[in-house]
Amino acid sequence: MNRRLRLLPLLAALVLPPLQAASAQDMVSQDAPARTEQRQDAPKPAERAGLGFDAQRSETKHQLPLPSGPLAYTAVAEFLPLRDGPREEAAARVFTVSYTLDGGTPDGTSRGRRPVAFVFNGGPGASSAYLHLGALGPKVVGFNDDGSLIRPPAPLLDNPDSWLAFTDLVFVDPVGTGYSRGIQRDGGRDGGKDGGARRDEDPGKRFWSVDADSRAMAEIVRLWLTRNGRWESPKFLVGESYGGFRIAKMANRLIDDTGIAVNGLIMVSPVVDFATIRGGGGLLVPALRLPSYAASAAANGLASGTPEQAAEAAERYAFTGYLTGLAGLDYRRPGAARDFFAEVARTTGLPEELVTRFRGEIPTDVFARELLRGRGRIASVYDGTFTAADPDPSAARLPFDPFLKGTVPTYTTAFAAYAHEWLGVRTEVPFDLLSDRVNRGWEWPRSGQPSAVDDLQAALTLQPALRVLIAHGRTDLITPYMASRWVASRLELPDGQADRVAVTVYEGGHMMYTRAPERAKLAADARALIEAALR
Repeated sequence: MNRRLRLLPLLAALVLPPLQAASAQDMVSQDAPARTEQRQDAPKPAERAGLGFDAQRSETKHQLPLPSGPLAYTAVAEFLPLRDGPREEAAARVFTVSYTLDGGTPDGTSRGRRPVAFVFNGGPGASSAYLHLGALGPKVVGFNDDGSLIRPPAPLLDNPDSWLAFTDLVFVDPVGTGYSRGIQRDGGRDGGKDGGARRDEDPGKRFWSVDADSRAMAEIVRLWLTRNGRWESPKFLVGESYGGFRIAKMANRLIDDTGIAVNGLIMVSPVVDFATIRGGGGLLVPALRLPSYAASAAANGLASGTPEQAAEAAERYAFTGYLTGLAGLDYRRPGAARDFFAEVARTTGLPEELVTRFRGEIPTDVFARELLRGRGRIASVYDGTFTAADPDPSAARLPFDPFLKGTVPTYTTAFAAYAHEWLGVRTEVPFDLLSDRVNRGWEWPRSGQPSAVDDLQAALTLQPALRVLIAHGRTDLITPYMASRWVASRLELPDGQADRVAVTVYEGGHMMYTRAPERAKLAADARALIEAALR
């Protein structure tokens, strides 16, 4: 995520009280469907000796009603240890939720060979709850028909489009997000070389960098496969936003560090190369943003045609008249570009005066701030169709993003209730949906813009059967779909294999799955990728 658009400040407690053991009676809500529940809380012997790590595990049985018939499945909520340092001490406890289909599969595949998908969100600093309760899991948070926020508390509904129908699922919260936390090791008190984090910093900080994060999450994949005996299962990685960047890195790292080859990658609203969405990309960046601007303007009645039509027209203009117009500007003679600025204004729905002032290159936050200023409203950079009343008309910049900030209580409340009532999780640890502490403490490469293009290319080269789906919302302004199209077009693939990497576009924004029809389309496309990868 662009550092200018940091995640929201949230309070995060770093002291981790023990997970409370719950009785079967405690775990059954009076208004929840009847289900068999079991708990397995006893730590393994090796983990009893691990400093600071308490192996806790809650296993519950459920059924998901579907038109084709109910799916019986097992849910396991547990903490997995991340070990670090020469003594292999537990350095963090990573919260995961796994869903596995009970018994065999409809096609006769044994449980041990069923596909399994490991799911991550982005940030950096986001837990996996967005994809968990937004699109993939057996339960989803309810939104309005247009994908906008519903009156709190949002209902939790059975998900007719759960990916559990075609793959087992493992949702992973990186260190510092959700219920996952770093562990302060005893050696840190004397500042020893191997003592880990200093006492004055978060013990999870050692995992807050591009390389450390991808290495840690790859280890969680290896550990889960080992503990569950699933080495023979086809393996998929799913990531949203920065999570898309993360899984491209992981695909290559899994080969190098663990000898694991994945069968497919599914990226939802990803950034693969940061140079395509922020400074450093030259004139390419505004050109790649333009179609999403046009679609958002059309959705708000400020550009002609439907959002899809406006975006398609802007796609053609972006790499012709727009790009040459930007390249040919003479800042000493702005009047000579009056016709160019007028065309950009018509395309984006912005006032011509504003376009002229920014010389045709409109920053994303400025577009969201100014598009609807005349109506006293602001748009979201995560979805240009989502608008809210302007909280401070005198402000030059948005004080917060209305959609992202609105989702925080929606998903936090929903997941905390779901974990307690349905998964049997008992803890007083705050659930950190979006950790500002992680986001602000993240260590980026010191030179250049972060990119996972080389990692993606390496994975495609080393795994000739690997397939990649890149899914975007048309009115997503923060990770525009054209950026991924540009990256995909420059991946080297053998003749006749271009279909191994597909970029699909849906109605809506960064979280297009808040719209039920788009969630169904995303699930259908994911199923198609998994089935194609297994043929």
